[in-house]
Amino acid sequence: MNVAGFDLNLLKAFDALYAERHVTRAGQRIGLSQSAMSGALTRLREAFDDELFVRSPTGMLPTPRADDIAGSISSSLQLMQSVLQKDGFDPALADHIVTIAMTDYAAFVLLPSLLARLAVEAPRLELRVRGIFGKDEVVDLLDSGEASLALSVPVDTSARIMTRLILREGFACIARPGHPAFAKGADIETFAAAPHLLVSPEGDRTGVVDRKLAVLGLTRRVVLSLPQFLVAPFVVAETDLIATLASRVAKRFAAVSLGIVVHEPPIAVSDFSLAMMWHRRVDDHPATVWLRDCIAGIAASA
Repeated sequence: MNVAGFDLNLLKAFDALYAERHVTRAGQRIGLSQSAMSGALTRLREAFDDELFVRSPTGMLPTPRADDIAGSISSSLQLMQSVLQKDGFDPALADHIVTIAMTDYAAFVLLPSLLARLAVEAPRLELRVRGIFGKDEVVDLLDSGEASLALSVPVDTSARIMTRLILREGFACIARPGHPAFAKGADIETFAAAPHLLVSPEGDRTGVVDRKLAVLGLTRRVVLSLPQFLVAPFVVAETDLIATLASRVAKRFAAVSLGIVVHEPPIAVSDFSLAMMWHRRVDDHPATVWLRDCIAGIAASA
């Protein structure tokens, strides 16, 4: 059989006959008259060189050949339906790979809940995560198509990159129990003079705390800088270093009894935003729209 000359509408007729086991009801199912449905069955028998359905007192019974091909035909029709319908994305059937670029903060806060939801609603979807270590990477990854979505602080982009703010985050300080910088009556000068750990994904020598202290004419003593925050709580737990981290991160590490204490920063540090970004070419893509809504919902409850 040459597929180029095969009438694909016959697959709909086969699927209806297999479901109804009756020529008239199968025709009604897909909008064909009884004579048109009988003609479709004749053409199906010729194409597959098999009776496919034989009459019996209980209806049209499928032959073994019909049973063999029924599953494949049904799956093919479902696939074609999802391709033709813009809003036909079904997460339960999705089996492709999605790449999301994330900062380590975004992965830490959102990824466990996202995976838990995908396991229930899209169990066959495969997720790949690309790290983001600098703002310039976001646009490159989205422009090239290496990532469908990016989760990071907002970046200055052109009109081709869409942005949706999904989360606001504050800062908190962590230190070992009894650290003098947070003792009763300790002042900002004591805080600045203490040894600090700086988390800077881009390798900057200063952060938001340094800029706030500079306004007051103070500088802090940074003795260790790291590109990621994950090791910071373990270092702080065994040293006199102070780290200023995203509040959700600090509180979550303190909750697992690492031997660290969470403190409010002694200076006002502005919150930051986590944004979800994507290229305009996938703005209306049903699978990407579903995933964006899924992530936004998780962020709203994080």
